[in-house]
Amino acid sequence: MGKVIKLAVHAPEKFGLKKVRKRKRINLEDYGQLNLFNQDTAKVLSLPGRRNFFEEAIELDESNNPEAERYYLLAVENEESVEDALCNLAILKSSQDNAIAAVDFLTQCLQRSPRHFEAHYNLANVYSDLSDFELAKVHYELASQIAPEFPNSFYNLGLVLISLKEYERAIECINHYVSLSPDTDTSTAKELITTLNAMAK
Repeated sequence: MGKVIKLAVHAPEKFGLKKVRKRKRINLEDYGQLNLFNQDTAKVLSLPGRRNFFEEAIELDESNNPEAERYYLLAVENEESVEDALCNLAILKSSQDNAIAAVDFLTQCLQRSPRHFEAHYNLANVYSDLSDFELAKVHYELASQIAPEFPNSFYNLGLVLISLKEYERAIECINHYVSLSPDTDTSTAKELITTLNAMAK
């Protein structure tokens, strides 16, 4: 009688939370509209006075200043980049091990903007940390549909699928992560795929 060998999958750490930085300017020509300004010669003028609360919060956050939280809250209160401020508040709360507040802020963000990529991605990470893999799966899937070029969503989704014992789909997701990451060291992902392929046989 053959011996059954059980392979243990030691999944590596998932990719962490993603903060919202300043939004990139939209190129109207990508949406079929003529751009009236030459991008090479056009200048962006900033009005005199203070930066908005969200910009202040980002700067404070990047220097790990605890005042960042207060400025994100001021941004929300003053209707300045509200969704992005809520998303970043959630990351701060998650780093303080306050998952309930993190989920609350991310949910508020998604109520205002249902296709907010970072909110879906970060909510998936929080649910994954809480071992609620079904909800994590839903939000990683949504994040990967909203921003299909962002590889980390596919990698983390693959790890969640491993936890749910959906190995074939996990292989697809991690393979897709590898294909989206040509300039990244993907050796850990490739080892994981080899292990999963052995388990799927």
